[in-house]
Amino acid sequence: MYGMNILITAGGTTEKIDSVRSITNTGTGRLGALIAAYFAHEKSVEKVYYVCNGRAVRPPGGNDTSKIEVIIADDTAALEQAVSRLCSEVPIHAVIHSMAVSDYRVRTVTTAEDLGAGIAALAETEKLDSGKVAACICASSGLRRGEKISSVLENPVILLEKTPKIIAQLRPQLPDAKIVGFKLLSGVSTEELIDTAYALLVKNDCDYVLANDMNTVSDGEQHTGYLIDRNKNTVTAVGKQRIAEAIVKTIVG
Repeated sequence: MYGMNILITAGGTTEKIDSVRSITNTGTGRLGALIAAYFAHEKSVEKVYYVCNGRAVRPPGGNDTSKIEVIIADDTAALEQAVSRLCSEVPIHAVIHSMAVSDYRVRTVTTAEDLGAGIAALAETEKLDSGKVAACICASSGLRRGEKISSVLENPVILLEKTPKIIAQLRPQLPDAKIVGFKLLSGVSTEELIDTAYALLVKNDCDYVLANDMNTVSDGEQHTGYLIDRNKNTVTAVGKQRIAEAIVKTIVG
């Protein structure tokens, strides 16, 4: 296929706690940047949309490369918006979803003292459940969203909420695209890693999933990836360059 448009997400998301603090992860975008560069050198590829956070590694040449457009999305909400916009405005032929998306974001911040008082008052009137406790935490917060938390605040309590699963939104928006998901575990057997990655593939209707272990990710030469297809066939690649080559070759044929 010629004139292919490729969507790549890379790096990691950052979720704000307040105006100066945040929760982030270790995603760097190194592999995603390599994949983007390899796609950009393919004659069959017309455009690469590289969605990343502000600190992620960029493909060689960045926006100076005519085939690559860099789009910044720092948190999960921005990522969701960017992906949805591209899927609706551009004919996307393949998605490489390598971004380490935060599983949780901050819902509110309170203190242990205010929380304890609120729960005690609630317990006197009705049976507690997780939803009511969460509502109690939000009600006990004296901070406005985005407001800086005072450094003298004693015993702050942060309530997290789950973020939407971006990978689950891809197939409904792109029924005909090739979708490559990523699964990262740490310190598990190869069998467990592949089984878990395959379950992700089935659940989210991906065409492929790249499974890797955190113990090898930081080493560019020893980073081992297992590219799994719908039939659970597995291609093993060692080193970020070989992993990138395997993914691009699989998509462009």
